[in-house]
Amino acid sequence: MAIVFWIVAALVLFGIEATTVSFVALYFGVAALVAALAAALGAGVPLQIVVFSVVSVVTLLATRGWVTRALKRSPVVRSNVNSLVGRRGVVTVPITAATGRGQIRVGTEYWTARPYIDETSDIEEGTAVEVLGVEGVTALVLPLDRALTE
Repeated sequence: MAIVFWIVAALVLFGIEATTVSFVALYFGVAALVAALAAALGAGVPLQIVVFSVVSVVTLLATRGWVTRALKRSPVVRSNVNSLVGRRGVVTVPITAATGRGQIRVGTEYWTARPYIDETSDIEEGTAVEVLGVEGVTALVLPLDRALTE
């Protein structure tokens, strides 16, 4: 009966680990499997609890620092909206003073755009622009000829 308890405990702990990113339940799941092995070899419940506790603490102390450092080394990749700032694009739908909005193409993506500076005059179709910011899903742009002179 103790073997079943430890195996069920291990499966529950592995399930918890699969839904979190804390890397803690994993250690207790492994310790529960080792305690199940101890139960299968005939160890009494007090010894199973000691085995579970020792394996949990030892594996946690021995590897947790290394694992968290290794995971933090992964490069940070700017994606989606954050990668848009600083890129250059071309106006595909004129950005007019009347509407205050238009559309640009950056690479293969199309974005709603408006002038970075509100007093900017109309930005015609085909004008090269630089994205200086993003508000929601709207790129804030400045024509390259103005971006270079200001």
